[in-house]
Parts: sequence; structure tokens; C-alpha cells
Amino acid sequence: MSENRRVLLVDDEMHVLQAAYRVLRKSVDVTTANGPKEALEKLQTSEPFAVVVSDQNMPGMDGIKLLGVISRKAPSITRIMLTGNNDQKTAMNAVNDGRIFRFITKPCDSESLLKTIEEGIAHHRTIVAERELLEQTLSGSIKMLVDIIAVSKPRAHLRSSLIQRWVRKVHKALESKPTLEQGISAMLCTLGYLTLPDELAERYFSGSELNPDELRSINEAAAQARDLVMNIPRMEGIADAIYYCRKGYDGSGFPLDDVQGENLPESARVLCALIDLAEITTGNSQSFESCMAELERNAPRYDPRILDAMRQSLGGDQVFAGGVEAERKSVSILQLLSGDTLAEDIRDADGRLLLAAGSPLSSVTIKRLGSVKFLREPDMRIDIWRDYKVAPPQGVPGAAVS
Repeated sequence: MSENRRVLLVDDEMHVLQAAYRVLRKSVDVTTANGPKEALEKLQTSEPFAVVVSDQNMPGMDGIKLLGVISRKAPSITRIMLTGNNDQKTAMNAVNDGRIFRFITKPCDSESLLKTIEEGIAHHRTIVAERELLEQTLSGSIKMLVDIIAVSKPRAHLRSSLIQRWVRKVHKALESKPTLEQGISAMLCTLGYLTLPDELAERYFSGSELNPDELRSINEAAAQARDLVMNIPRMEGIADAIYYCRKGYDGSGFPLDDVQGENLPESARVLCALIDLAEITTGNSQSFESCMAELERNAPRYDPRILDAMRQSLGGDQVFAGGVEAERKSVSILQLLSGDTLAEDIRDADGRLLLAAGSPLSSVTIKRLGSVKFLREPDMRIDIWRDYKVAPPQGVPGAAVS
């Protein structure tokens, strides 16, 4: 991947921008913005920048406020302030509110400006490299947790897979930018159910009526999940989304605190409505309209925007049949592929559930099935849904069990 050397210069004086552009253009990829408004527009419409250099004294929004906004919208961008003010208070505000990397006072010679920008580009490169390493580490940790759920609580894995698919559709309808928090909180929203007794978990996921103590245990599983996720660095936002996934928009539900409405993480608000929808659909074949009507009877519990998005995006969802391009097949254990979706429950010889219908298969879950002796018999077939856009036909199955 080529190094990002794009730099955004922000000033309300065009002659300053033009002079800086002439000095820098041979060394870096320069874009200019005549004031804060144009700068924010270019951040939205242009390729990502490595560095932003902003003047402090501008009408409408000063440099400190502009760099503060940029730090929230694009935290990996290195922020540099150029100002004629030389007082300590301005410098402190720039560091604390604008979270700047360097503070340069005017007049500044071209050599010093270019040197500072090069340092900013190197700083950006370090931040991006650390973020990519963190994302790879997170990806491995999350995959391990998902596989543990699949092996230990098959119906919990099925529930989270269903909710994860719904989450993607709802956030698309909400026109919200996909985030790590959305995807991972959906994948791990059932993590706390690992702490439940098997009998209680089975009754909950099969839609059986639960007594108040059992319902309390189900709700408190969100706190157990939060505590587990908090052990992974930089997962605080995801942990909060999971913790509040049983909390209503009106403040009802778990946990018993004062957080409600827009103060709840958006991912938690989405999960709350989708978890409740999944509970309504468990064990029966109600129509989507009747399920939504049941949710809307308790409308204050849900963010109205999210209910609208659910209506727009989930009406045609096939709960167990995979995607539109999926084809139902009957295959042997050796022909299973990562990405296949089970079309039937798989149980061991004693009738214990190994994996539930609708569960997506991974290399770990395929190996688990491969360890069950009777499933390896030559005439044993397993019904699956296979989406060839996800798992294309292969001469040698990529996830075959040896």
C-alpha cells in the first residue's frame, strides 16, 4: 500500500493558501480549503488526508474548534495548527481541545513547515499501522469468541448470526456508516449466555415461558458479556453496546439506571429492537407484519427511527434460507465449506444439539461435526444452504475434515 501524503491546508486568506501551495506541492499532495466550512466539506468528499494544517484565527469557527471536530470525525489525521498568537492559553487550548500534533507560530519559514508536515505524515503512518494491527488482533479474538459460542451454545450462535444479518440491513436503512461497533456488538450480543445453565439457555432459545428469576438471569447475561468483552483492549464502546442491548429507549429493562433515549449507544438501541423481534419469532411462523405489530404495542421501548428502518429492510428476510443466491444441497461431512449454512438441526447419538439449523459453518464448527463418528459414515448426508457468492464451488473443499 502506498504512503498517504495528502495534506489539507486551511486558511481564510487565499494569498496565504496560494503561497503555501506553491512551496509544498512538489513534496506532498496538497489540497487547499478557504475556511472551516470548505475544509469539512473536503474531508467528506475527498480521499483521506494524512495531515491537516489549519490557521487559528478564522471567522465562524476558529482553528481550535475545527481541529477538534476533525479529531472526532477522523482521529487518524495528524492535526497541525499555524497561528500568529504566541500566548500560553491559546497553545493549551489547541492541545487540549484540538488535540493537535504540533503548534507552529507565524511567521514560519517554508523549510520548518515542510519538516513539521513530514513529521505529521510519519505520525499518521504510525497510527494507521497500529490501528491495522489492532484490527487484526481484534479479528482473531472475535473469531475465537464466536467459535466458542457456536460450540458451547449452538442456539445462541444461531441467534447472534440472525441478528447480525438484521443489523447490517437496519443500519443500511438508517443510512449510518458501517462501524466496527455495529458488527462486533451483533456478533457478541449472546456471549453472556455462555454463563447460563444449559437447560435455561435451551428453554430461552426455544421460546419457552420463563419465570421472573429466569428472566432476570437472561437480562443479567448482558452484564456478563460486557465484563468478558472489557478484557479486550479498546472494546469499551462495544462493551457498552452489549451491556445496554436489553435497555429500552424509554429507560425500561436492564440495567436499572437512568440512561435512556439518545444517551443509549445507537448500536444498543438497534440490538434491543432486534433481540425482541428474534424472541417474538422464536418457535412459530408469525408473519413479519404481526411481529412488528407486537413490537409496536410497546412502542416507547424502541427508538422510532429504528422501528421505521426495520419496516423498510426486514420484511422479506428469510430467517433460515441464507441469501437470495443460496441453493439447498445435501452433502457429506467432507464436502462442507466455511460459509455454508445448516438447513437442519444436527444432534449427536444421544439427541443433544450440536448445531442448530440456520447456523453458519466455520472451520472450527466443521471440525466439531467431523469428530462425531456417525456423521462420517459414507451414506450420511447433511442439508445445507450454500451461497456461491460466499463459498464458490471448489475442486477440493477448502474446509474438508481430514
